[in-house]
Amino acid sequence: MRVFLTGATGFVGLNIVQALLAAGHDVACLVRPQARRQYLERLPVALVPGRLDDAAGLAAALRGMDAVIHAAGDTSCLMRDLPRLTATNVEGTRAVLDAARRAGVRRLVYTSTTSTIGSTGQPGMAADETMPLQPWRAASPYARTKLEAERLVRDARGLDAIVLNPAEVLGAWDHTLQWGRIVLAVATGQLPFVPPGSGTFAPADAVAEAHVAALTRGVPGERYILGGHHVDFAALIAEIAAATGGDARPLARRPYALQRLEAGLRQALPGLAPPAVDAYRMRVFGGHHLFDDGKARRQLGYAPPPLRHAIEACFAWYREHGFLPAPEATLHSTQWKPA
Repeated sequence: MRVFLTGATGFVGLNIVQALLAAGHDVACLVRPQARRQYLERLPVALVPGRLDDAAGLAAALRGMDAVIHAAGDTSCLMRDLPRLTATNVEGTRAVLDAARRAGVRRLVYTSTTSTIGSTGQPGMAADETMPLQPWRAASPYARTKLEAERLVRDARGLDAIVLNPAEVLGAWDHTLQWGRIVLAVATGQLPFVPPGSGTFAPADAVAEAHVAALTRGVPGERYILGGHHVDFAALIAEIAAATGGDARPLARRPYALQRLEAGLRQALPGLAPPAVDAYRMRVFGGHHLFDDGKARRQLGYAPPPLRHAIEACFAWYREHGFLPAPEATLHSTQWKPA
């Protein structure tokens, strides 16, 4: 199958490329002019220069393709970035859908997030794809724009479209320092804090393989949570320390509520250094947001390996690519971007 992929230079995108190649597909990847392509260039794929706002160029690139995986997206949770988020997550998705129709490509897989799905907020209680989003989480510009993109995909005529909703993704290729930032922080004894909540973690390679499976096994119009492991953040950090030989003790000993308040003040008041983690995500990490991936297991054959596998894959990739020892500036100046 000839598969066209957006977002291929990102963390999840690179894992999808690797899974597509392993499954024997021919892969073409849209690459924006400003994208960091050094990792993608090492893989045997066709690189197609272009932009999500170039509808004609997208349609031309999609001619002759059998399927599209649209994994490109902006993950900011800052309200000031809403115009940029709308342009990428909503209008970019609209352009990909229109280009696919114009090029005669019927099969489309859209990479969304569990940020568009509600949660019970209770320890040990997981939500499925039908749970409506709570008002405070729906206020996030990231959630709002990804949910609107899902609606576009769901309502798209002439396409067999599937939505995938990965939870917190952990694994190799995380050059953008999403949850890999915590792997590096623990490995180097620079853990900033330990959130009191819990989350659902998805190994990156399993998430990528689910995208490949969705090309042939996904039911059009359905959305699928890609999860794996429900774990307290403290337990995750302890597991990372055991896998990397690092230190699970946080640098900050202040109560988490105080750190969350500080993040909100730093974000709101001009002249202060921005927080390492934005106020919205600090609230998320203080709660319990767990997701049930049963549908993906039944219909896509989703089978995530143990969490330790994801941690070790992430750590090994960082060692191989020179991220260790990690400079302090790298750990504290780049905004945290979990799903």
